[in-house]
Amino acid sequence: MPGNPATAEEALLQRVRQAGLRLTLQRRAICAVLARNQEAFLTVGEIVAEVEEIAGPIDPSTCHRTLRQLADIGAVHHIHLGSQPAKWHLTLEHNHQHLACETCGSVTLVPAGEFQEIFDMLQKECDFYISPHHFAILGQCGRCQRTRAQPDHLA
Repeated sequence: MPGNPATAEEALLQRVRQAGLRLTLQRRAICAVLARNQEAFLTVGEIVAEVEEIAGPIDPSTCHRTLRQLADIGAVHHIHLGSQPAKWHLTLEHNHQHLACETCGSVTLVPAGEFQEIFDMLQKECDFYISPHHFAILGQCGRCQRTRAQPDHLA
């Protein structure tokens, strides 16, 4: 993933052009927001709020539709973190999985190769093929687990 937001934005816009999608003002603004936030996980509401700062009012349905189109071309993915709304992030090069803390909301990125053996086993043993871009492994980060394990008077 490009580290520079401008580089990420240009790569994203190039992907949109290659897919034959029009570069409307709203689509450009959504791309700019995603590139600015890189690996951050954003709800549609958060994306809409940032887009409105750049390009004025946008209907959330337009944002949803654009995100689905960007997902279709592999530029973004959404994940579900427990019962929270789906969150979207830029994934021009998606080579990681997500460990999401249900307590504090932190997300740890783990190289996808670390899970390949498990995915291969599920395919072989269960005839099941994982869609790895749409899930996070939920649990608690070490900090939250340690805080939870402390008696209330020590926390």
